[in-house]
Amino acid sequence: MATSVFERYPRLVSLKGLVPDEVVEREIGYRADEFDRTLQLARLRIPTVRLNQLFPAELERGAVHLENFLGHWGNASVEEVCKICLIVRWLRPSRVLEIGTYNGLTTLQMALNAPRDCPLYTLDLPEDAQASVQLSGIDRYLATRFRGRFDARVGSYFAGRPDLNVVQLWGDSAVFDYARAIDGRVDLVFIDAAHDYVNKSIDTKNALNLLSPKGVVLWHNYADPCNPDVTRYLLDLSKDYPIFHLKNSLLAAYWQGYGA
Repeated sequence: MATSVFERYPRLVSLKGLVPDEVVEREIGYRADEFDRTLQLARLRIPTVRLNQLFPAELERGAVHLENFLGHWGNASVEEVCKICLIVRWLRPSRVLEIGTYNGLTTLQMALNAPRDCPLYTLDLPEDAQASVQLSGIDRYLATRFRGRFDARVGSYFAGRPDLNVVQLWGDSAVFDYARAIDGRVDLVFIDAAHDYVNKSIDTKNALNLLSPKGVVLWHNYADPCNPDVTRYLLDLSKDYPIFHLKNSLLAAYWQGYGA
């Protein structure tokens, strides 16, 4: 008897009740073998590490400030949010860029942990804009399911917070003019926008061009069967850059200061 995708990838159980089982099986099942082969190769090239194996040991001993951090499918997990915020507090960035705002849950947490004078630029599509990539069947169901909910609107988690140094940018990340919007180098880029290979490549190229000498790039949805192109792209990128998978998360990281 064939193994269901829910048995193969236990994380997908969280989709039950949100997306019909047959849609999940159809969207994930046909490419599961190919994804597993890609992930197996990626694990040979992209080491899985604890934070203190990539960054200085004091980073893991830090404390973070979180508010309203329990999201839903599509948001970073609590452990992922904590890892991101520990990096933010240790790095003490001058500028942060988030590519893909969504509801702003991660934006809020990063802003709470960044220095008060650090602008956090976050880019997303205007609601009436046409994305440069079509949504998957799963994402279409989720968009319908969450439509109209407060916590599904772009930036809803940090809306009405003048105490936060968040700058909302609007546009398609594939063609956005970052040089006009951001004055100076960026110390941290969190990439969580379109998850296809081409757009992930464009977002990463822009991130690396903006990155400061001490800068960090974080990608969400590495090793995620719902977004296999992220893993495929990072596997290819790892031929030229040292990429690391942060343990117990869907986060991958690159640090310009690694090995310096």
